[in-house]
Amino acid sequence: MALTTRSRAPLIAAIVLLLLPILYGGSYLALVVPGAAMPYRGVEPARSFFWPLEQIDRKVRPAEWE
Repeated sequence: MALTTRSRAPLIAAIVLLLLPILYGGSYLALVVPGAAMPYRGVEPARSFFWPLEQIDRKVRPAEWE
């Protein structure tokens, strides 16, 4: 019985690609403070990095942002 060695690179790449959106959303939720003058804890680049999620968040939870 011959054992074949297959690369695990495609599996690892798929796992990483599936985890990226979860990490992105989780880090947004960890840094955002709805209703604050500057809604992110930390540095200014977070504003442009999380802008797409903030727009979705403002539509989904408008009461939190008033």
